[in-house]
Amino acid sequence: MLKKITLLALFGWIFYSPPQAFSQSNRHGDINWTDLDPTSGRESDFVVLNSGEKLFGKILRNFDKTFYSEIRFQSAGAVKHYLPADLKGFGLDNGQLFFSRQLPGQTGLSFVQILVSGTLELSEYRGSLFFDDGKSYRKLDAYQRDIERNGQTVRKQYKPFIFILKTALNGDCAVMLYPRVDRLNYHQDQIVRLLEDYYVCQGSEYTVHVERVPMLQLSPTAGIGMPYYSLGNPQKDEGRNDQLVNNSGFQGFAGLRIHDFRIIPRLSMDLRLGYSIFNTTVISSYEAPQFLWTASEDVRETAFYVPVSLNYSVVKNQQSDLYVGVFAGLWAKQVTLSNGIVDERVFGSGETLIWEEAITTVTDSNFISGVKVGYGFSLTEMVRLFGELEVSSQKEYYQFSLFANDSEYARDRFSFQIGLEF
Repeated sequence: MLKKITLLALFGWIFYSPPQAFSQSNRHGDINWTDLDPTSGRESDFVVLNSGEKLFGKILRNFDKTFYSEIRFQSAGAVKHYLPADLKGFGLDNGQLFFSRQLPGQTGLSFVQILVSGTLELSEYRGSLFFDDGKSYRKLDAYQRDIERNGQTVRKQYKPFIFILKTALNGDCAVMLYPRVDRLNYHQDQIVRLLEDYYVCQGSEYTVHVERVPMLQLSPTAGIGMPYYSLGNPQKDEGRNDQLVNNSGFQGFAGLRIHDFRIIPRLSMDLRLGYSIFNTTVISSYEAPQFLWTASEDVRETAFYVPVSLNYSVVKNQQSDLYVGVFAGLWAKQVTLSNGIVDERVFGSGETLIWEEAITTVTDSNFISGVKVGYGFSLTEMVRLFGELEVSSQKEYYQFSLFANDSEYARDRFSFQIGLEF
């Protein structure tokens, strides 16, 4: 049995593990890497100089990130710039820890984020994971390749990082966790939880340095706005004209913002439930060689809508956020038509006929999509004020009929709204 396991391990090493650079890492075990400032008794940012001196202060940053090419450190009123070559490492007041380290295959130093430390160490740099077992420092890899199977090209997943983890774990705890290791995906949280459970089983000391950094943050939002509607993309005959007398409406919403993702802090999502009111009068006319038709009708529309948006922060810091986004969602409306009047004038005789008739048809469009730009800033530590400009279009939304002459329009929507994020 032992011989089979050894052969399988050797096979995995040769055929599934791409060449890796090895280097003995420096754990800096002689340094206290906790973020507790003894003078204030509070968590604080800090740097550790190459001399081993530890300085507490403030690392100036727009938001908590997982990658830093350099840092600006403020202490005792002075601001200094540090590159990886200038420091042994630094830490943030949220528990994040970064070492200055030479990555496999590189010559210079980089600020590498330490995820889990102990006898086995997991670190991360720009989306790639690295593993230190005390003997070597290696990159954890997973990739896909096209292979031929039964005359067809299929995509196969390779996970050489599993072999690295299996060879690093030992004892009864390793045997218990092997089936779980085999099912691992190349995902930071899954590997962190695996190492954490291994340490607990072993009864060994360890630290998860991202435990106080949430995967994401949830913030309730609410706001009101004023949409402006117009007719777009006309499909009509020459001599036909249609317009909306009133173009403005009212809308309100409540929702949830998902933001500050640990891995991609510039991304955010908005999930909202909105209510819209729009009252207008449609005026239509069509001039033919012998006739002139004019008509008007009152249109009242109320709607519930559920948009989901994905946003990207162009400029983001701890006080303000400038973002752009795309959104799409459901639009459930109720339309009431009233006071439809048609006027027919005959040019030759001068005769005029007037009668009541509905001229408006609103299509069953239950979908809305568009783009937006927004800006938010902090009012207090817990409340932010934001404003957004949205642009959307609902295709083939209106149809207006005058006798046998029909016209069709999309409805364009420009909306400005303000809200609060808690």
